[in-house]
Amino acid sequence: MKKVAILRCLITSASCAATGCFRAFNEKTKAFERYQGEDVQLGAMWTCNGCGKSMLENQEGIEKKIARMKANEFDVVHLSGCCTKKWENGEKYLCPNIAKIAGRLEEMGIEVVNGTHH
Repeated sequence: MKKVAILRCLITSASCAATGCFRAFNEKTKAFERYQGEDVQLGAMWTCNGCGKSMLENQEGIEKKIARMKANEFDVVHLSGCCTKKWENGEKYLCPNIAKIAGRLEEMGIEVVNGTHH
């Protein structure tokens, strides 16, 4: 069975119940269409540790979360749509902190997919 986790933005988590992410996973739509016909388990919904100084202060904590993804043998981590931000001109970019986390996950052999229900 493939084990999947979802990573989301700490700031957005204050106002988001993750219903869109869970619906897309359960219905295997949007970014989860790739799992049609597969036995897949959603095993974690986790957040980054915030931006700026708080991210630096909590680096040990984020490393523990990343280590748990490996220790619990997750195959894939999906980055929720809230991990993508917009410049003032409307152009989108991946949050730099999330990009660092994604890089660490990939170094550990965990696939990273950008997207859930967007």
